[in-house]
Amino acid sequence: MDIRNIKTFVRVAELKSFTKAANELSFVQSTVTMQIKQLEKELGYPLFDRIGKRVSLTYLGERFLSYSYELLDVLGRASELDMDNEDIGGVLRIGVSESLLFGVIADILPDFKKRYKNLDIRIKTGHTPELIEELKQNGLDMVYVSTNFNTDPDLKCCYVRREKLVFLCSKEHKMAKRKKVPVKEIMEEEFLVTEREGICYGRLRELAAHNDTTFSPRIELDSVYVISNLVEKGAGIAFLPEHSVSDMLKEGTLKIIDVDTTTQVYYSQIFMHKGRWIAPFMSGFIEAIENLRKAD
Repeated sequence: MDIRNIKTFVRVAELKSFTKAANELSFVQSTVTMQIKQLEKELGYPLFDRIGKRVSLTYLGERFLSYSYELLDVLGRASELDMDNEDIGGVLRIGVSESLLFGVIADILPDFKKRYKNLDIRIKTGHTPELIEELKQNGLDMVYVSTNFNTDPDLKCCYVRREKLVFLCSKEHKMAKRKKVPVKEIMEEEFLVTEREGICYGRLRELAAHNDTTFSPRIELDSVYVISNLVEKGAGIAFLPEHSVSDMLKEGTLKIIDVDTTTQVYYSQIFMHKGRWIAPFMSGFIEAIENLRKAD
């Protein structure tokens, strides 16, 4: 059984298209079709249902896909047994929430790239739902996002950490030294908020509803980095992941507001597709994040 045919089968299955697989693998489509036919002949059963332009796995094709991932995993591990990190090549496509990009990834990236000198790294920021959908469509290899616990059966969680959301103001703000500020009072302040689809905005709406008040932000921005800098300059207050502003808190340019409510938590998580082979550099990336966050 030709391993090249199995790799082609996996790409067709993931992309749900012979044409897209051919383009990605730099083959003509007839080559992809021939490889799949050879594989089906060897196995003795069809791998795909082809209805018009739509391609979907048969029941046996789905089962063979899981075996294909296992086979590629074993072969990948075997081929890299005697290979130094700096000799490992390839491409790592990462989707990441902006707060985690500045709060975590930026700190680990220099050393990680030194370990894997021949690895190409492509990082895309975006909203969590969009990044997860792109992961499921195989446009990304992994995503590192801020969200609630995952219940999607197509995703595999490779790392999870409990995080805190905090109310923030500048060191000169009237709320900086207050104790037990009521939720109703804090909701009357000038807020700078992240996108409406994000966990911070949603949690603020929930807090307002639970405390019988309303929440009407005046300024909405996509960038946690910009928000934290505007808050530092006195443009308003914010509600952000604590890790995303850890440096500013240590420096004292931002202050956590003591709000009279329960600790607001969520989870940062790394997801991959459930059938994805975890290459050594992917494991190394996760390990680098774990080591950094242990020191927090």
